[in-house]
Amino acid sequence: MRKTAFFAFIWIILLNITIVSSFCIINSSGAAVEIDPEFGKAPIIDGTIDDSTGEWKEAYKDEIALNDLPIDIWVMQTNRELFISIQLELETEYHNITEFIGILISANASESVEDFVDARFIQFYNISSNNFTYYDYYINNSLFLNDAEEVGQGAGKLDGDVSIYEFSIPIGQYYTNGDNETAILDYENSYAFNITYGDKPLYPEGILKSEIIIININPPVKNEIILTELIFIIFSIIIFAIIGILFGFYIYNIIKLKEKIERLRS
Repeated sequence: MRKTAFFAFIWIILLNITIVSSFCIINSSGAAVEIDPEFGKAPIIDGTIDDSTGEWKEAYKDEIALNDLPIDIWVMQTNRELFISIQLELETEYHNITEFIGILISANASESVEDFVDARFIQFYNISSNNFTYYDYYINNSLFLNDAEEVGQGAGKLDGDVSIYEFSIPIGQYYTNGDNETAILDYENSYAFNITYGDKPLYPEGILKSEIIIININPPVKNEIILTELIFIIFSIIIFAIIGILFGFYIYNIIKLKEKIERLRS
């Protein structure tokens, strides 16, 4: 009995050490960057960046390092959602088959471990065939627990040597779940985001590298039409108006010609 209790005690200690040491990986000494996201048109969350449509064109773009692992991070906002894209370039054979990128969200701008209350993961199960799952967790005493209702979206894809991850997170009033398991991003507030990388589907044990950033959520704009879109709309109206006038002039000339022909026949 004593031997069983002793081994159980040792097991509990080792388990706690493993969880705490793994979770400590996500605690950085300070935020790498502070980001004011640009407003842009909402991208399609599918793990693919469509350059032909200008997707993510308006995003704030930067390069940071998760410890010694460089990544590109793009951040963009609408009135309703925050969008984050992370691109990780490695030689194809060095992409782990169960690679993942996670985003841990603090309840505020604090970078303390205990203030990270929400986590989103895009987990590959076979990166070569783009087999992935999006997970939404809440964090309680360093444990990652399934959220009662999945919030936001996430998608990933391997494109050549680059693995692309895309996240969308609702903002303020557009989050309507009402539970206490999700960090709610409010306008005109700042939040710490811990970007994490790992190679196996275990959280937090699978986390190998991480870095904290600060994202400032901008206030909503009254009219969310982007200037470039507005110019395009005005340009389209002018073109169609010119086409309409030319078509009307063409019809007018046909009618006048028809009248002239009828007069000549009479």
